[in-house]
Amino acid sequence: MPAATINSKTLPPGIYCPTITFFQPTAEQNLDVETHVKHMEFLARSGLAGVVVQGSTAEAVTLDDEERKTLIRTAKEAFKRCGNNGPVIAGTVGAQSSRQALKLCQDAAEAGADFALVLPPSYYPGVMSANAIQSFFEELASSSPIPIIIYSYPGVCSGINMDTDLICRLARHPNIAGVKHTDHDVGRIARETAQSLGNAFGSPFTILGGASDYLLGTVAVGGQGAITGMANVAPRVCVKAFELARAGRHEEALQYARVISTAEWGMGKGAILGTKYMTVWANDYAPTAALARKPLPLCPESTKQHVRAVGTEIVAFERSLERQGWAGPAMRGETQSEEVLVAPKKTNGVVNGPKEVAV
Repeated sequence: MPAATINSKTLPPGIYCPTITFFQPTAEQNLDVETHVKHMEFLARSGLAGVVVQGSTAEAVTLDDEERKTLIRTAKEAFKRCGNNGPVIAGTVGAQSSRQALKLCQDAAEAGADFALVLPPSYYPGVMSANAIQSFFEELASSSPIPIIIYSYPGVCSGINMDTDLICRLARHPNIAGVKHTDHDVGRIARETAQSLGNAFGSPFTILGGASDYLLGTVAVGGQGAITGMANVAPRVCVKAFELARAGRHEEALQYARVISTAEWGMGKGAILGTKYMTVWANDYAPTAALARKPLPLCPESTKQHVRAVGTEIVAFERSLERQGWAGPAMRGETQSEEVLVAPKKTNGVVNGPKEVAV
């Protein structure tokens, strides 16, 4: 790989949203850019630290190169338009060679991405030793025009599990900015944050969880935030929980965490179909925006019913924060209200939520 001039950036701590991708309800299933922009603006105004496009939640393995660039550009433009200067992170999900991974990083940089989120190649897991994985990431980081973030997700990588020693070796590279732990291993996060103390890595290295249902555990052991699909539905709730946890306001943070964990567990049972449906239902987007790209099937009615049941409370909390004008640090001034979580009003014992989506 050709060497790149390394211009390393620090990945800010906080809550990041791995966005879903919207498709038109046509035979071609082209990108639904209009809904994508609407969703980016909703996320930007919430005050998230930043956004991830074309990650696992975005059905990135179904996207072509031009679609990837379009999603990056429109996300960057929407965040800028809303006054949120948080980074746009581009996933390189699906790259199975060093050549392909570098091309995706170069394309992402050209389209305006600030970082690239990179999985290890995994089609031939039997030969991808720790040394091979280390060489892949170090060579890519040395050539990439933007800093990379390690994506630890054994569930989509043929079980490849990058241990603490490997992550800590990679953390010393000046163009490797952080790690996303969708291995859901809080112990690993604790070990890595312990190693990062005292500038052991030589440059900033941001350690993020891969979900919000263990956000408090991540923060408790020194983690610096999360990239969580729940932020598609309730970004303010996720940011509020993170800020309370970092401030040591544990009882208040726990109130949010309980709501988040219930919703995330339920949403996760529907996998990508549940995530898309909850996002569209919660934000009152056009029902067809919940369609996944074929050959993924329609969301089953049983999944939709379950998602509505577990999601109503967190959506009500999100709307309450939105009505109060609450936003995360990327969108607020010096003063900010400090409301404690208050249960939303109920009608006949049922928490008021958004309208039903009929997809």
